[in-house]
Amino acid sequence: QVGQMQILRRQITNELNYSCRFDSKHLAAALENLNKAILADIEAHYQNPSLPYPKEDNTLLYEITAYLEAAGIHNPLNKIYITTKRLPYFPTVNFLFLISQFPKLQYNRNLGNI
Repeated sequence: QVGQMQILRRQITNELNYSCRFDSKHLAAALENLNKAILADIEAHYQNPSLPYPKEDNTLLYEITAYLEAAGIHNPLNKIYITTKRLPYFPTVNFLFLISQFPKLQYNRNLGNI
């Protein structure tokens, strides 16, 4: 059901984006350029921490997000709804589990997969 909702959100986003580009080319171009500029500034901050980062009380990011979503210029599959703490050894444990399961896999010539 979650996958179906994501596909539906993706289709709605594509329709919004198409209608925004068709009805208001200049607005869509301005929103895309502003989004690219903000993302470039944030990436530059992570490359060089001495550069400024938008503060929490700055409402620009929240306001531009509403406009981008209304214009369909976002990817609903990349949206983060919940954040969790990083598990320190999760990648290592996952890798070791995967390695331990490899002997159980067999190649099937008829199917062409494992």
